[in-house]
Amino acid sequence: SVSIPSSFDKGEENVITVNLQPPTMLHPKLQEITSNITQVVQEEMVQLLSNKHTLEPHDVDVSVKINPQDITTASNNMNIRETTPQSSSFALKNITHFVAVYSCKGGVGKSTIAANLAYQLSAMGGRVGLLDLDVYGPSLPILVQPDDPTVRKSPPHVQEGMVEPILHKGVKLMSLGFVSPNSGVPGSGPNGGAAVLRGPMAGRVVSQLLKGTNWGELDVLVLDLPPGTGDVQLEVCQSLSLSGAVAVSTPSALAWADVRKGVEMFGELGVSTLALVENFAYFVCEGGGRHYPFGKARTLAAGDDDDDDDGSNETTSDAPMQHHHFMPQSSHVFHLPISETVSSSNESGKPFCCDEPNGNSEQEWAVFSKLADAVSADLLLLQHNMMPASMQGHQGSSSTAMVVTIDEVEDSAFDVPFTQLDIDNSHKKFTVRLFCNEGGYQKIIGGDDLRSRNPKTGE
Repeated sequence: SVSIPSSFDKGEENVITVNLQPPTMLHPKLQEITSNITQVVQEEMVQLLSNKHTLEPHDVDVSVKINPQDITTASNNMNIRETTPQSSSFALKNITHFVAVYSCKGGVGKSTIAANLAYQLSAMGGRVGLLDLDVYGPSLPILVQPDDPTVRKSPPHVQEGMVEPILHKGVKLMSLGFVSPNSGVPGSGPNGGAAVLRGPMAGRVVSQLLKGTNWGELDVLVLDLPPGTGDVQLEVCQSLSLSGAVAVSTPSALAWADVRKGVEMFGELGVSTLALVENFAYFVCEGGGRHYPFGKARTLAAGDDDDDDDGSNETTSDAPMQHHHFMPQSSHVFHLPISETVSSSNESGKPFCCDEPNGNSEQEWAVFSKLADAVSADLLLLQHNMMPASMQGHQGSSSTAMVVTIDEVEDSAFDVPFTQLDIDNSHKKFTVRLFCNEGGYQKIIGGDDLRSRNPKTGE
């Protein structure tokens, strides 16, 4: 909706307000859409008032207010199993997506990736939570050190027995390490001792952290899982229907052997691995040379041997999981270098992605930015019952939700992932190009025609 002021004198009361309701705050193109809306409104108003006013586009103040649609679960993600008691699911009912970050091998930087992914998604505008489920060795209180790390009981109007997450720079946090040591749970508190927990006890602690926290409305809750494929992972998969997962490894054969187990476990449970991060992939010496202490990167597709700035396409021929049908496409594999900057951020308790980008860590910024973009884009596809881009092109993968038919072209199914859209603001139109095995189809649509149609049905 659009509200137009009575005059165009500078002032808050004379600002054109556009109310935008995206399906999620994690829309990967939200900033670009907002910018385009501002530009189009300015140009339209200048043309509309050309007979009465002499205006330039920059003379028209436009405010785009973003109010996301009500929280809805992803179409293929019921969030909470039917067997889950309603009293236990109170905390989870307003969360759109659950994304697990796992490694299966300890010490590969999984928690670092989880924390920075959460803060980068938040920087994109998303409503994000981060839950540290490594009950045997919680690391979130070390990676993130809020000014006030106290976990408090929820207000009386919230369901009894709930606690409030810690809010830090827009991200809601919870970890056993933040819980008071007086709780009686082994390992709780920032200086808690060893968490000696049998499987059933660990599962109960995970369930309490997950369902006993008043998360509120979230676009995504990032789950930092402990290494391995044990009780905690099973508890999460049984309590939730995960939207997807992010795997973390190093390029070494030893780490990849365990990654295979995790990818297969999640794949067999119907959870797509949306991205894979190879941490400690390389380092750049003072002379500018690139070195690979753990071996060359093990990307998934053969032939991707061009050197990108972030090293995302360097590969080794002995990758143990090339073309594995549960693995994401090579475009969703990211190589994070050994970084003194990222390490210093961990030591200081301030995640790397909380700082502004700088020239000394361009490669690290590129990795986290591309990782967040890829994950958010896949979550948007999943929310509309479409195949994530990380899985497209895999043998045996279903693509029925990724094609579209056109009335004007009989017996043709066009591939949605290859759709091209060109916007021509000067002529107020855009061109859509669709492709299939039999050929292509192009349609030019005017802006006036588009505005007269229902955005959901196209009628």
